[in-house]
Amino acid sequence: MSNKFSLAIFDLDGTLADTSQLIFDSFNFVMRKYKSIEMAPSQIMSYFGPPEEIAIKNILGSDNFDSIWRDYLGYYEDHLNETEVFAGIPELLRALRKTGSHLAIFTGKGNNTTELTLKHHGIRDLFDVIVTGSIVKNHKPSPEGVELALSTLRVEPAMAVLVGDSLSDYRAATSAGIHFIAAMYDSLAKNRFDDVNCVKANSIRELSALLLPQHAHLD
Repeated sequence: MSNKFSLAIFDLDGTLADTSQLIFDSFNFVMRKYKSIEMAPSQIMSYFGPPEEIAIKNILGSDNFDSIWRDYLGYYEDHLNETEVFAGIPELLRALRKTGSHLAIFTGKGNNTTELTLKHHGIRDLFDVIVTGSIVKNHKPSPEGVELALSTLRVEPAMAVLVGDSLSDYRAATSAGIHFIAAMYDSLAKNRFDDVNCVKANSIRELSALLLPQHAHLD
């Protein structure tokens, strides 16, 4: 794999930021309040693909949705201080920009929680294009979001890479004909790629070596 790309596309949850527990807690907060139920992380993840608002409707129905969604966003925003960007990610993103690479996000999160997360952690302005689950018609593993980033930034697939922690990220990348790197430094990703022949980064240092030209360095 070349270590120089014109475009690096990143998933958000589990790739740029360690936010998984907050997502599970936010879902369970509204489920307890409105239906007196809780779900294990694996059950909640089974609803992933569409953005959170659709997943919540699929679980709780559409009645009182405005109140449910307001409570979800309130809980999520109030507890963002319990999350963190993976150590080394901001430095990697800035180093990539210095090399002239475009940066994009393709996430299944909706617009609201994506903006809250990126602004809270101070990395919103590092990205040229942000494609959320609210924007695309066909969600991951569809390549629609990847193709939108490619066309917006006028980058050929061979010069682009997607970094993600899920099989849906991998399938979106391969369907779009771009490179893929599995973000293995998130604990939830550890066993997802056991049977997948792809490039894997077990740390941000390994990811940096795969993405940055040899002469580049982290600040």
